[in-house]
Formats: sequence, structure tokens, C-alpha cells
Amino acid sequence: MTDDKINTIGLSRRRVLGGIGAIGIASAGAGIGTTAYFSDQQSFENNTITAGTFALTVEQSIQHLDQDDMGPDQDAYENGADGDGIWVQSPIDIEDAKPGDEYKFCWDITVDDNPGYVVVVGDSSEMNGVQAENVSLSDLWDIDDMDDLSTIGESATAALTTTVGGDDYSVQYSSLASLLASLESGIIVSDDSGNAVTFQPGETVTVCLEITIPTDVGNEIQGAVLTSSMTFYAEQARHNDPAGVLAAAMDD
Repeated sequence: MTDDKINTIGLSRRRVLGGIGAIGIASAGAGIGTTAYFSDQQSFENNTITAGTFALTVEQSIQHLDQDDMGPDQDAYENGADGDGIWVQSPIDIEDAKPGDEYKFCWDITVDDNPGYVVVVGDSSEMNGVQAENVSLSDLWDIDDMDDLSTIGESATAALTTTVGGDDYSVQYSSLASLLASLESGIIVSDDSGNAVTFQPGETVTVCLEITIPTDVGNEIQGAVLTSSMTFYAEQARHNDPAGVLAAAMDD
């Protein structure tokens, strides 16, 4: 997924008004040999102020998909059209999850021209198998009612890892649903200390989301569907603070 955001730097010019309150005094000065002070001038030619530029590039890939060699998602991944074992796609759609499945989605993020901060905002939708009309409650022998059903987000665990200059910063989440909820409020790309990463121009920072469905999960997720998309927002670091960039991303 490539999502370009260009932050336009506005330049403003204020006119400074100087009041001349004593024209009579100025005229008198001109009469005593000070005319040159009122007629002197100097020129500065070819002066140019150019607004800077800023751009964001994001590429998504599936780095790992393990369905024990029996899942259609894995088959599609291994036989991707690009033929190099990396299946590039924009959204995160999981429609055939099984207990024990593992997914690893990665985004290579690059800013150009100026240092910047990057915010990730997620938008997701989930349905259990009955809501998605993929299964009937009567077909699930160990499920008594709707309250026994679960979504993929509720059942799966998740880890978000950021790689900067060869260093990995990882955050573990008790559930994928917890991570998705945090993404709805925006997450600024940060290191282990929680400090926002300052992206240097041309430097690629990789963010990876690892999703694991525990093997003790059963029929409660049968037929469940997860659809999610990630939006990446960036602003230059100069004259901006991470909190302000996060707020701007949510208002954008």
C-alpha cells in the first residue's frame, strides 16, 4: 500500500507599518544638507525563499503466513503474482483463520526531503461467523448461543514491532482487538521508551504486525471475518511536536 501525504509549508509575510509623524521636521532636515539620507538606497537582487518539500512512501507486504500448509490464504501467498514470495496488498483481510494460524504484515515507511514523525491509524470491522453468515449456530456442536462466539480480534494475540537502523522495538498486546482499538485513536511510531521515532530523509523504518491465533481456540471463531486498513500520516519534525502530529492525523 502506498499512501502519499505531502505537508505543505506555508510562508506568511507581514507588512510592518512605520509611522512618520513629523513631516515638518523631515522637511527641515532636508534643508540643512541631509537630503542624501533620504535618497540613499541599496539593492539586493535575485533573493529567493523556497518552501521545503516533504513526502511519505509506504509499501506493505506479507512476510509470513502459516496455515499449516492447508489454508487458502497461505496458498494464495505462496503463489502470489509477483513470484518472489512476497504478496503485496493494501488492506488486512482475514477470512479463513484457523487455530494455530500465524500472520505477519509489514510496512516499509520512508519520508523524503525533511525529518518527520509518522502516525498509524487503523480502521477495522469484525463479524463472528454467524453475523458474517458463514456458519449457522446449529452447525457448531459445542456452541450453545451467540454469547459463546468470538471474533478473530478477541481470540488472536498481536505484537507490533518497529525496526529502526537494525534495532527492534516491540510491543505485545493481550489481543488483536486491543491493538485495533488503539489504532483507532492513532499510534505514533515510537521506540521502546515510548519516544516518537524521528524519521530521517531517505531512511526506511519497518513496522510489522504479527498475529497469532492460539491452538486452544475452537469453533467460536469458525467463519469469523476481520477487515482492517492502515492509514499512515506524516508531518515534518521541524516546528512540530509528536502530540501535535498525532492530533493532526486524527483531524485529517
